[in-house]
Amino acid sequence: MLFLIAFTLGFVGYLPLGNINFTVVQMSVSEEKRRWQAFILFAALMEFIYCFGCLYGMQILLKQPQLIAVLSWSAVVIFLLLGIFSFLHKPTEQSSGVKRGVLIAILNPLQVPFWLVWGVYVMQNGWVKSEAISIALFSFVCALGTVAVLYMYAVAGKKLVEKLNVNKTLLNRLIGLLLILLAIYQAVKLLTNHS
Repeated sequence: MLFLIAFTLGFVGYLPLGNINFTVVQMSVSEEKRRWQAFILFAALMEFIYCFGCLYGMQILLKQPQLIAVLSWSAVVIFLLLGIFSFLHKPTEQSSGVKRGVLIAILNPLQVPFWLVWGVYVMQNGWVKSEAISIALFSFVCALGTVAVLYMYAVAGKKLVEKLNVNKTLLNRLIGLLLILLAIYQAVKLLTNHS
């Protein structure tokens, strides 16, 4: 049961279209297979770190709203810069998609609230104990769910883009626009929460 819950949360967490999914699709079209596979593993590692960190340090994080605010505003700036970079990016440049993807995976502000909410739920239901080994096992299986959904996006996204013959410059601009909109959304959300 624990395996199924953890895998499902890891899978569902990245199922909605977002910056990491679009990055995986873009990389599957424009990068070598080993690069996008390495990125998927890196994103899963970051998922493990966010999940483990939030669940293990839940009590500390809930008492540090300033830390969450700093992380959230940092993400706004990073997403805005990455969005502008993606919008202006020329597809002939090598490996910049990997660098941008790594930054997006590291500075993913949506993961902290996601794991704080789900962390409380899984712990209250007794599915995860507060010991480090239980949290680490749960986080590892969540990371496996992340690998599964991102791999699905890479394979299906590449086939879809090739079938539709989407221009790589257009894809970059769509990703850039998505990141800029995400930065604006996050900033508005932070400002309205402070009001």
